[in-house]
Amino acid sequence: MNPKTSARILVVLSILYGLLIGLLGALDAAVAPAAIVGAVVLGGLWTLRGILITRHSDGDRAG
Repeated sequence: MNPKTSARILVVLSILYGLLIGLLGALDAAVAPAAIVGAVVLGGLWTLRGILITRHSDGDRAG
């Protein structure tokens, strides 16, 4: 996957996550479980992307 495409997808997911948390907060719903799960998932995806991008660019330098 193209690095720009993966970044765009993660930005869109982050925005949708923020909107969901805002909506749940406005509706006085249980925000904490959704906030925790969403933050862990999104944080993991951003971290994984960073690791893979770093490894990919390191491979380019070695060749």
